[in-house]
Amino acid sequence: MLRRGGGAEVRGVNRLHGRDHELRRAAAVLAGTRRSGGTGLLTVEGAPGIGKSTFLRAVAALARQQGYRVGSGSAEESSRMLPLTTLLSALRSGPEPLLSEEDFAELGGLYDRQPWLVERLADALAVPAAHGPVLVLLDDVQWSDQLSVVALRVVLGRLARQPVCWVLAGRPDPGGALDRVAGAARHLVTVSRLTLGPLDADAVEGLAREELGGEPDPALRRLLARAGGHPLLVSSLLAGWRPGPGGTDPAPAAAGAALPHQLILAVRHQLSTLPPGAVELLRTGAVLGRRFTLADVSEVTRQPAARLMAPLEEAVRAGLLHEDGDGVAFRHDLVRQAVHDDLPVSLRAAVHRDIAAVMTRQRRPAAHVAPHVLGQWPRSGAVTATPEERRAAADVLRAAAGEIARATPAAAADLLQRALDLLPPDSPERLDVGLEALTAAAAGLQVEAAAELGRTLLRGTTTAGDAARVWWHLARPLRALSADEELQRGTAQALAALPPGDDAASAPARLRLRAVHAQASSRGPDGAAAAEEARGVLQDALRLEDTAAAEAALVALAEAAAWQGRHHEALVPAREARLRHGGPPRSAEIAALTGLERYDEARALLAEAAEVHRSDAWETLPEHAWRRALLELYAGRTSLAQVEAEHLLRLGEDFEEFALYRAEAHCVLARIVGTRGDTATGRRHVEAARALLAPRNVWQRLTLHVVDGRLAEGAGDDRAAVAAFSRALDLRREHALLGAGPDYDSAPQIVRVALRAGAPALAEDSAANAAGYAERNPGVPGIQGIALHARALVDGDVDRLGEAVRVLATGPRVPVHSVAAGDLAALLAVARRRAEAVEAWRRASDALAAWGASTVIVDPRALALRSRGGRAEPAGGTRPVSGWEALTGAERRVAERAGRGGTNRSIAEELGVSPHTVSTHLRAVFGKLGINSRVQLAHVVATRPDAGELTRSRP
Repeated sequence: MLRRGGGAEVRGVNRLHGRDHELRRAAAVLAGTRRSGGTGLLTVEGAPGIGKSTFLRAVAALARQQGYRVGSGSAEESSRMLPLTTLLSALRSGPEPLLSEEDFAELGGLYDRQPWLVERLADALAVPAAHGPVLVLLDDVQWSDQLSVVALRVVLGRLARQPVCWVLAGRPDPGGALDRVAGAARHLVTVSRLTLGPLDADAVEGLAREELGGEPDPALRRLLARAGGHPLLVSSLLAGWRPGPGGTDPAPAAAGAALPHQLILAVRHQLSTLPPGAVELLRTGAVLGRRFTLADVSEVTRQPAARLMAPLEEAVRAGLLHEDGDGVAFRHDLVRQAVHDDLPVSLRAAVHRDIAAVMTRQRRPAAHVAPHVLGQWPRSGAVTATPEERRAAADVLRAAAGEIARATPAAAADLLQRALDLLPPDSPERLDVGLEALTAAAAGLQVEAAAELGRTLLRGTTTAGDAARVWWHLARPLRALSADEELQRGTAQALAALPPGDDAASAPARLRLRAVHAQASSRGPDGAAAAEEARGVLQDALRLEDTAAAEAALVALAEAAAWQGRHHEALVPAREARLRHGGPPRSAEIAALTGLERYDEARALLAEAAEVHRSDAWETLPEHAWRRALLELYAGRTSLAQVEAEHLLRLGEDFEEFALYRAEAHCVLARIVGTRGDTATGRRHVEAARALLAPRNVWQRLTLHVVDGRLAEGAGDDRAAVAAFSRALDLRREHALLGAGPDYDSAPQIVRVALRAGAPALAEDSAANAAGYAERNPGVPGIQGIALHARALVDGDVDRLGEAVRVLATGPRVPVHSVAAGDLAALLAVARRRAEAVEAWRRASDALAAWGASTVIVDPRALALRSRGGRAEPAGGTRPVSGWEALTGAERRVAERAGRGGTNRSIAEELGVSPHTVSTHLRAVFGKLGINSRVQLAHVVATRPDAGELTRSRP
C-alpha cells in the first residue's frame, strides 16, 4: 500500500514501503518512452500477494504526473473465456477512456476476424498517442483471455513507433501470457522486466507501525516474521490481528493449502470474528468472483437483499470488501482466493452449482455460466454426479462454445473437449460434441489438434455411418496437413464398410465419402480417376440436392486439373463452386487465374476474400496472403510481393495458428532477394524454410529445391545448382506432378546452368517439361514464352529466342521477359549481330528497371553489352538509406497521403492495396525518415519543396 504521510521519493509520488528501487526503474521506463517517442514495455512479475497491484497504482500516479493518459485494467479468472475483456478493461477504463465509444462499437463486428480487429485496435490507440504519451496497465495477466493475449502481442509491434508504455503484471508462469507477450515484443520494442520480491524487515516494521499507529506486540512480531515479507499477507495479518489466548499465535492452517498458510490463517481468523451472515456473504461472493452484486448473492442464498446490508457493513468494516460502483469487490483477489480455497470442496462445488442454476434462470449468456459449471467438475479429481447432471453441464459448455466460437475458436474447442469429457461413455451425444470440437479446432487453424481428435473419434465409432461422419469432418484438417494418402485410404475403407449403395439410410453418407475420396485422390498420380469420380459425385449430389457434396466434388475437379497443370480446366469448376454455392473465393480459382496470367481478376478475388466484413476471411487469410505474394512475384512487383510474404511471416508470429505457410513465405523472400544479388540473405531464408517444411507437402519440397538451385547459380556454384534442380525434377517425376511449379518458371535458368555444367540430360528434361506445360495451357504468353526460351537455349536458336521475347512482351510477366531479353542479347552478340544485341539489351534493361531488381541472372556474355550503348543496369546500392530520397515509390505515395491526414483504411482504398500493406510501408517510412508519429510525418510532408505539387496531384 502507499505510505500515508511518507516522504516524496520519485517526483512527488508517495513511495511504497521497500519499493524505491523498483519504482525508480518504472520511472525510467516512463521517461524513456516519452523521450524516444517509441513503445516501451515493463513486465512486473511476482508471487501472489507480493504487492503487484499496489505497485501498478503507484506507477499510474507517477505517469499522470509526467503527462501520461492512463488506462488500467485487470484480468479475472472467471472471465478468461470472454474474448478481449482483459484488454478492454484497460482501454475503456476511467472518465476519459483511451478507446472511444465509436471505436469500441466498431470492434464488436470484428471479433471473429482477429487480424483486422488487431489493426483497428492499433489504429484507435494511435489516436490518443498522437497527442501525448499513453500508459496502459494490466494486472493479473496470467488470467487473460486468449484474444487479449493475441491482441497484446500484435498491437505492441504495430505501435512500436508510438509513445505508448505498457506495464503488465502477473504471477510467475513460465511460457504463460506474460512471457508470450514479452517474447513477441522483444525484437520490436524496449522490454524491461521487473520481479517484485518480499519486503525486507525494516519495510515490514514500518508498515506495521503505520497500520497499528504504534509498535506491534511480541506475538504479532513473531507472526509477521513468518509472513515472509509478503505485503498482502502482512496487511491481512495486521487487519485481522487479535491476540490468541495468552498472547499466543492462532493455530496454523491445514497442510497442503494452495496459498501461503498464514494468509488463509489470517483470513480465517478474521471470518471467525464476523457474524454468520457476513461469513455466508463472503463465501458466496468468493465463488461468484472478485466483483459481484448483492442481487446475485440474494438469488443464490435465497434471502432478500435488504438482509444482506448488515453483513456487508461488517465485511467492509473488517477490510475484506469495498464498494465498487453498483457492486461489491474484494479488496484483493488473493483475499477472495483465500476465502474460496478455505471452503470444503463439496461446499464449493455446491455453491458453483447454485450460481450456475441462478444464472441459467436469469438467461445469462452461457459463457458467463460456464466457469461455474467447470467449477463443479475440475480437471483433476473424481466428482460424483448423475448422468443427467453431466449431460446438463455438457449442454452449457456446448452453448458457451457456440457463443465464443467465431471470436476464439480454439477456446471453443477446449470447452467442447471438456464437455466431451463430462458425457458418460454411452451418451448418444458424444459423437456430435466431438465433431463440434473438431470443427472448432479446424476453424481456429489448429489442424494438427483437429486431426488427432478426429482419429480419436474414429477409434470410438461403432457404426459405419458414424465413421463416415468423422471422415467427412476430418477431410479439412488432413488435407491442410497434406495427409492425402491417409484420407484416401480411410475413406476407401469407410466406403467398403457401408451397406450397399441402394440403401436409403446410407446413401447420403456414401455420397459425401465419395466426394472426400475424390478430393484426397485429386492431388496425385490418380488425378484422372479422381476427376471421373468427382464428376459422378457432382451428378448425384445435384440430383439429391446435397450442396456440400456438390461443392466438394467441384473442388476435387479443380484440384485434379491443377495437379495436371491444366489451368483452363481448373478454372471452370473452381468458378462454378463459387457462383453456385457462394462463400469466399476458393484458392483453386485464384490459383487458376494466376496460372492463366489473369492477374487483375485474381487480385479482385483476393481483395473480395480479404474484405473485413467476411466472417470466413480469418480461415482463408494465410493461404491468400501466400497467393498474393506469388502473384506479385510473377508480375515483377517485388516490393509488393515482399510486403505480402513478410506479412505472412508476421501472421505466423502474431497468430500462432498461422504457421502452415511460413515455409512458402521464406521461399518467396529468398527468390526476391536472390534477384537482387543478395544470395546470403536468400540462403538464410532457405534454411528457415527447410526447418519449417511439412514432410508430406510435395509443393514445399519442390519449391525449396528450385530456390536452392537459383541461389546457387546466382552465387556461381553451377554444380550445386545442377544438384538442386535435379532433385526438383526427380520429385516431379516421382509424384507424377504436372501442375505449375517454380521449376517451369526457372526452366531457362535450369537449361543454362545445366549446359554450362555439362548436364545436357537435365537441360533437355527441363525444356521438355516446359514444353509439355505450354501444350496444356495454350494461349498463355508467359507459359508459351518460357517454353520457347528454354528450347532456344538448348538448341542455340537465336530466332526462336527472339520469338520467345516477342511472346513474353505481350504478357504481364516482366521478370521472365527481362531474363529472355538478356539471353537474346547474349546469343545475338555471339552471332556478331551487334546492333540487334545492343537493342535487345536495352529491352532487357527496360524490363529489369520495371521489375525493380538490382541484378538478373543472364548469360555472362551479355554483360559486356552494358558499356556498348545499352542502358545502364540499375544498381541496388544507389538509393540512399535514409531521408525522403530513400523512400520507394510506393512508400512515398503512402507517406504523402498519411502526411495529409489519411488513415490506413482510406489510403488502402485510394491506392487499391490492403491496410496491412499501408501499415508496413508506414513503418518503413518512419524508419527511413527517423520519425515516430504521423504528426512528425505531416510536418515532413508539409515542408517538402514539392508540397504544393503533392497537394495538387492528389487523386
